[in-house]
Amino acid sequence: MTHRLLAILGSIAFGIRQFAGSLLSFVGLRGLARFAVPLLIVGLAAATFVSARDTAAILGARPDVEQTTLSEVAARSEDAGGSIWFEFDALVDQTHLELPVDRGTFFYLARDPDDPTTGLLVRSPLNDTFFRQRVVTARLTEDDAVIADAVGALGALPTGFDLDDARYLDELDAGGAADTAFVPSQLGEEAPGGELLVTGRVLSPATFAACAVEAGCDGADAAWFYYFADPEGGATTILRSPQPPQALPVRLQGLFQRDTFDLAPVLDSDWFAALDADVPTERAFSAGRRPPILQPVSYVPSIIFGGLAVLLLGSLLAGYPVFGKTARPAPARTFAPGEGIDLEITGRMERDPNVIVLDRSPGALERLTIPELALRLWRYGLLPRDLSRREAEQRFMAESSGETDRLVLHERDQSALVTIDGSTPGLQVETGRLYRVGRSWPALHVRQGATNAYLAIGSQDDRDRAAAELLAEAEGQPG
Repeated sequence: MTHRLLAILGSIAFGIRQFAGSLLSFVGLRGLARFAVPLLIVGLAAATFVSARDTAAILGARPDVEQTTLSEVAARSEDAGGSIWFEFDALVDQTHLELPVDRGTFFYLARDPDDPTTGLLVRSPLNDTFFRQRVVTARLTEDDAVIADAVGALGALPTGFDLDDARYLDELDAGGAADTAFVPSQLGEEAPGGELLVTGRVLSPATFAACAVEAGCDGADAAWFYYFADPEGGATTILRSPQPPQALPVRLQGLFQRDTFDLAPVLDSDWFAALDADVPTERAFSAGRRPPILQPVSYVPSIIFGGLAVLLLGSLLAGYPVFGKTARPAPARTFAPGEGIDLEITGRMERDPNVIVLDRSPGALERLTIPELALRLWRYGLLPRDLSRREAEQRFMAESSGETDRLVLHERDQSALVTIDGSTPGLQVETGRLYRVGRSWPALHVRQGATNAYLAIGSQDDRDRAAAELLAEAEGQPG
C-alpha cells in the first residue's frame, strides 16, 4: 500500500515533467523538461515567502487596541494623534436612542466607572436587546420560588427567547475573558451551586429590570433581576445582580474618530437633553468597529503556495515509477545462447557517447553468441562506421576471441543496447516490483555505468530467472 501511495504522489511530478516535455519538444528542447518541477518548486517557495511577508507587513501595520479609561478617551482631542482604537470599562445607562432618520443606528450613554459624571456617546448597530454584553462570575442556583418571583416582576419574555425556569445565576463579580466563559445555553449540564464564568447579554434593562430585594433597592445590599441571554441565541436565564440598570458594567471596544456621521439629530433629541453626564459632542464612540485595512489580506495564499511546494517536493523525491525491493534469488546462469526474456524498460540506458531516456519501451534481456552480438551491434550503430559491416564484425569477433556468448540488455527499436559485463565495476541488480498509478509488475532495477533502468517483466518466475542470470553475470560465474 505504501508503494502504491508513493506512486500516486510521484505521478504528479512525472505528469508535469511529461507535459513540459511535450511543449518543449516543439522547439527541440525536450531535454530541459527535467528542470520543470524543480523550477516550479523554487517558484512556489518564493511565492510563499513573498505572500507571507506581505501579509505580515499589512497586518503588522494595523494598530493595536489601546487599553485605557473612558475619561482618557473623552478628553482626547482630534489633533492629539496616536491610536483611534480603544478598549475600556464602562457603565452603560439603561436608556437608548434610535434615530428615526437612520434606522439600525442606536446611541447609548457610557460612563466612567471611576467618574460617573464623565461620559461618552456610544454609537452601535446593536439594538437594546443585544448591546449590553457582559461577563460575570456567578453561582448557579436552583430555586423555583425565586425564579417565579423574578418572572412575575420582569414580565413575559419577548417572542424568540427560551427561559430556563429551573435555575438562575447569582452574580458574584463582574468581568473576565468572554472566550473562556460559558453561555446560558451551555449551563444545562452544570451542577447547581457551582461558581461559573458566564457571558451573555442583558435584555433591555429599561423594560426588563426589577428589584430583587423585598426591602427595596436603595440600600447597600440592593440587587436586581434581569433576563440574561446567549450573545447570539435565544437561550435565556434569570440573572440576579448587584449592578443597577442605569449603570451596568460592560467592556467596550471601538473607534473614537471624526467621521461623516451627523450628530445634530442626537444633540437635538430629548434623550440627549436628559443626560446627566459631560460628553464630547464633536464625535461619538463607534462600538464594535476596528481600524479598516484597505486591502483584504489572508495567509491562505501563503498556505496554498507552501502546500503545493511541499507536495511537489515530496512528489519529486518519491520518483515515478516507484520500485519496491524484495529478496533476490540465488545467482544462476540458465540462459542458453539465443534465449532471453521480454520486458519493458523505464529509465536511462547508455548509448555512446550519451544516454537515452526510455519510458515503458519494449526490450529484452538476451544471451547472444558472439557472431550474433556482432551483427546486433552493427544494427544498433555501435561498431565503427568507417569500416564495412564485414570488417567491423570480424574485428569485434577477433577482439572477443575466447568468448562464446554475452548477456545483453537492448531496446527493440534499435535505440540502445548495453552489454552486461560482470568484469565492469558497479554492476548492481535489485529485485522487486515496479508501481505505477493503478498497476504494478515484477521488476528488476539494473545499474551499470550510465545505465540506470527498471525492467518490468511479465511474471515473477521470469523476473527471478532474469535476476539470477544478471547476478551470476555480476559475480562472473562461468556458463
